[in-house]
Amino acid sequence: MSENGYRNLKKTNKLMIPVILMMGFVPLLVHMYSYNSNLSQFDWFPANSDTQTDFFFAWKMIAIVIIGVLMAAILLYRHYVKKETLQFENSFYFLLVYGLFVLMSALFSKHKHWVSGGTYELFESVWVVFAYMLLCYYVYNFVNEEKHVEFILKISGIGMAMVTVIGVFQYFGLDFFQSNFGKHLITNPGWWKNLKELTFNFAPKTSYTTLYNPNFLSFYFGMLIVLAVCLFIASKKIWHRIVLAVAVVCCAICLKGSGSASGWMALALAAVVLILVLLSRKKKLFVVGAVVVVIGIIAASVLGNTTSAGENIKNTIVGTYRMSDRWALNGVETNTDDVVLDIHGNKLSVSYTVGEDGTTQISCKDSDGNELSQTIVDADNQVTTMDDSRFSGVQLQPVSFGDSLPGICATIDGVQWNFINTDENGYEYLNPAGKLVKFENPKVSKVFLDDAMSNRGHIWNKTIPLLGKHAFMGSGANTYMFEVPQEDYISQNYVYGANSYDVKAHSWYLQQWVETGLIGTLALLVFLFWYLVQSIRIYRRVDLHESISWVGFGLFAAVLVYMIAGIANDSNVCTAPVFWGMLGLGLAVNRMLVKKENLFVKEPVSAESDTAVKQSVPKAAESVKADTAQMVQNTEGTRVMESSVRKKSSKKQSRKQRKNQK
Repeated sequence: MSENGYRNLKKTNKLMIPVILMMGFVPLLVHMYSYNSNLSQFDWFPANSDTQTDFFFAWKMIAIVIIGVLMAAILLYRHYVKKETLQFENSFYFLLVYGLFVLMSALFSKHKHWVSGGTYELFESVWVVFAYMLLCYYVYNFVNEEKHVEFILKISGIGMAMVTVIGVFQYFGLDFFQSNFGKHLITNPGWWKNLKELTFNFAPKTSYTTLYNPNFLSFYFGMLIVLAVCLFIASKKIWHRIVLAVAVVCCAICLKGSGSASGWMALALAAVVLILVLLSRKKKLFVVGAVVVVIGIIAASVLGNTTSAGENIKNTIVGTYRMSDRWALNGVETNTDDVVLDIHGNKLSVSYTVGEDGTTQISCKDSDGNELSQTIVDADNQVTTMDDSRFSGVQLQPVSFGDSLPGICATIDGVQWNFINTDENGYEYLNPAGKLVKFENPKVSKVFLDDAMSNRGHIWNKTIPLLGKHAFMGSGANTYMFEVPQEDYISQNYVYGANSYDVKAHSWYLQQWVETGLIGTLALLVFLFWYLVQSIRIYRRVDLHESISWVGFGLFAAVLVYMIAGIANDSNVCTAPVFWGMLGLGLAVNRMLVKKENLFVKEPVSAESDTAVKQSVPKAAESVKADTAQMVQNTEGTRVMESSVRKKSSKKQSRKQRKNQK
């Protein structure tokens, strides 16, 4: 390489530093961050609990925003100062539309504090979303050669390897973040005296690495596995293949250690699509592959209904129950004069009075106003149960809260429900946050069974009623938790646990719809599917003997896995930077392949060639005329020669005849 070429490559590699930081090293960031959540103003959040501590999200958010500003500055400098023309393709128009609706949703949001600053187990502010889009375009614009792709993947791979190694050790019971050194590394010096109190609530041998939520590993390692497999095929050196084979095994260990089924499902579905794309290069093979897929679907359906393993998988995906069928308590009404409990569709009216001696008398009636008798089951604690079979299992007990504030506790399915009759608002529910509220029964759809996809079904059912509200404009980035009803106390107590909150929709697409609006979400989907369709068209035709073709195919596979996993998982600051970086790389490699192999291009007739054609036509005509005249001339000559020969022959014959006569 010449000296000028080396300098240019060195300058270009410097431009790749922001990309490498985003893709390789931002996911590594883990450190204590204390902040004010500003959530205690809501009835569902405990008072005096605004001060929260985060380890896995906040510093990643800050780093992403800083790197995003740096990328924006570089793009502006190169375009306006260096007068460079930025590269662009039509699909980016849809990304711009998506960005426009992200901006408008943020500007018109009722929750601007959290839109701009992020909060509570998410920290994906509007600035982070803009940084994602900027990363994709930045990569597309500055990656123009195979060496750029190699440089980004090679250096980013160092950070990815560190994330993976931490997860592998966690799988074998050696959690770096529970070691003395690890705790010192991720905490502030003021905490070093209390490191024994620092624990993360994960089951032993669970891989969560630096990504915190085991569900996020389905995104991260799903992408890395398919990319590493394709890089293995593309590699020419044996030691490269050995390293990549080890990487695939380690990523699979982390994915298994996460316990997330969605990652394996995404890999399986993506594998089917990818194999069909490769088979479609030959029509007969594609037909065979399609037939095999159909047979596989039929076989999976049969196995899902006839075998225990298949039934377990089917139950995980589809679900098995609705909460209204599984739990006795289906609803609560806190009225002025009583509390009405919906027990399996039967209404139980409960009220109480306090006598002059301080004793509490509990009264129970059915929906027809009939007084129901009770039986004491615990005289010391004054616990009674219903004699009516419709309400069997319901236990009632007088209790006292705070400064001898009387109330009643209803125990149903082992869960305690506390109610107090206040002078101002009548009966109110003492919620898990320790606040008196009127009981809410949020609107829930019936589209999914409640335990579908590991209890995601119930969250999706609560999200669906919100979609109509956000058909045009979203609520703003990072605001899903303010839109979805957090007062879903029945599911909170029975399924998720007290003081648990729906911070995420557990579906990237549903959350995008709520936070960005339907139009913005559709624009994002068009942008993503544009890339997928473009990739399918390219890799059905491109020469797969070239290493860069397999690199591009691996990036296409990684994006596909992420999009499939996104059906049941959420965008987050731990994995989204890797996705948007790979998406930008995939677009750049596709552009290079189309140019290199001249795909989808019909060569136009230039003006010069058109003139040459016009000039050649009369010349050709003249040549044809000349050839024709020559052919005629030759024919005439042949005829003259034949006539002369015939005349000579006739003269000889007449001479012979005369001699014979003599």
